[in-house]
This record gives sequence, C-alpha cells and structure tokens, in this order.
Amino acid sequence: MSLADSVSVAVKQQKTRAADVKPTTKTSARPALTRLERAERFWGWIMVLPLLIGLLVFYFIPFLQNIFYSFTDLDQFMNWSTFNVNNYLDLFSDDDFYAAIANTLFYVVVCVPVSLTLSLLLAMGLNQNIRGKALFRTLLFLPAVTMPAAVAMVWQWLFNKDFGLINYLLHFFGVSAIGWLSDPDIVRISVSVIIIWSSLALKIIILLAGLQSIPRSIYEAADIDGISTLRRFFCLTLPMMVPTLFFVSVMSFIEVLQIFDVVFLMFDRSMVESDTMTITYLFYKNAFYLQQKGYASAITVVLFIVTMLITLVQMAIGRRLKVA
Repeated sequence: MSLADSVSVAVKQQKTRAADVKPTTKTSARPALTRLERAERFWGWIMVLPLLIGLLVFYFIPFLQNIFYSFTDLDQFMNWSTFNVNNYLDLFSDDDFYAAIANTLFYVVVCVPVSLTLSLLLAMGLNQNIRGKALFRTLLFLPAVTMPAAVAMVWQWLFNKDFGLINYLLHFFGVSAIGWLSDPDIVRISVSVIIIWSSLALKIIILLAGLQSIPRSIYEAADIDGISTLRRFFCLTLPMMVPTLFFVSVMSFIEVLQIFDVVFLMFDRSMVESDTMTITYLFYKNAFYLQQKGYASAITVVLFIVTMLITLVQMAIGRRLKVA
C-alpha cells in the first residue's frame, strides 16, 4: 500500500469515528410544579403583596414624583408651570448648598470612623464574661429607644455654657466655660459628639452579634499557641469581622448623610444656617420655610445621587475584599 492510500484510509477512519460520535446536549427540562408547590408559591406572593403595595405607593411612586418635581417650579399649593433644569443650575450656584455639603462631609469624616471604632471596642467588652453584662447592654442600648427630642433636651443641658454639667466638670481642671452651642468653631464638634453617642447602640448590637458568630475553637487554638491578645485581635478577630464592619460602615455613611434631627432640635435657625446646616436641613428650609418645593426636590435628588455614589464605591471596595 502506498503512502497516499494509507493517508486516504486514515482520513476515512477518522470521518467514520466522527460520524459515530453523537452530540450529547443536556436538555434540562424544568420539572412541573406539584399542586402543593403551586399553593405555597401562591400564598407566598399573597403574604408579600401588602409589603410590595406599600413600597410601591409610599416609596417608589413618590420617588419618581420627586424626580419629576425637581425639574419644575412647584409651589406650596402643588402648582407648577415650567419644566426645565433651572433648579439644578440654581442649586450648584447656591452658597448655602456648598456650606451644607461641607458640614455634612465633616460629620461623615468625623462620626463614621469614631463611631465604628467605639462600637467595636464596646462590643468586644460586652462580649467578655464580666459581671453586670446584661445591665451594661441595656444602658448602651437606651439611646436607640430614646426620642430625639429628649436626647436634644439632655444634651442642651449638658452643653449649656453657664450651668451645663460638662463646663461644671471642666471648671475643676481650670478650664474656662466653653460655648459648646454658641461658638462657631466648636458647634460642629458638639453635633458630632451627639451623632456618635446616639448612633452607638445599634452598631454595638450588630457588631456584638458578629463577634458571637466567631467560633470559640479559633480562640482556644490561639491560646494554645500562645498568641498575645493584641495579635489575636488583628490576626483573628478583625479579619473575621470585616463583613460585619463593612455592613455597619455602609449603614453609618447613609445615616450621617441624612442627619437632620440633631441639627434641627439643638440650635435655633440662625445658628443652623450659619454654622451647622446639613443637606437635609437645607431641603427642609426650602420646602417648608421658603415654600420652594421644586428646588427642595432637586436637593433631595442630589442627596440621593451622592448617597448612591458613596454606597457604590463602598460596594466596589467590598467586592475587592470579598465581603459584598
């Protein structure tokens, strides 16, 4: 047999083998639902339907209406006559808007890391076997169930320049009276202290749950290996708490960006507008004082965009850390 004949026979055999191989395609037909499964699915949607209707009526539709009104000159009687971008042009040329942005970012930069650090330290303390642990947990959770008006009244007394408790205690150390609520250089620090104090409770509960989810066997193995407390925190506790800390940080950013009650209840209008105004207070001022509801809607849209961008950045960082 010549070389050409050998090649021809080999090619024919290869074609025959290829023809004999049948393509195997998986046909994964979805199994039909049983009567019980259909009933469970139906009643599941029935149970969720009231919540979905509530979200649609009270959240989604008003959100779309707010975006629409931000392009109008909506007044106090809910009448409008123009549809343009003048509200946004006026907003980005408004000095009050940039002052509110600066104050809000100040509160974010100061309050978020400090509250996260204090919450983690307090949660770790409450996670130890100490006497009176239940009492301490109750006391630390009180700010979460206290009315904002009551919180404002208490802190107004504590920060009072003439007869406040804080200045009274500082007097024993030779410190002169400080205008916590009147000095323009200090009022933002006072607001930050109140925000941090009032936001600790919920963060502590969440972080404490995260700490208690860490297996005790890991710490027992660390004790056997003779790892110090500080190294155990940075090498074991902190890495395993990253998902919980990430969630709490996202929640904290959103919470501080929307801060309003502390500023509204603690200071009079002149002090707020000059030194402590936030974005949400600027919205309140234009919507209810000046009755410029279209302009106020534009402020909330910008606040939503800023909050969304910060949250997306945090989510991107979380995906890199493999926690989101």
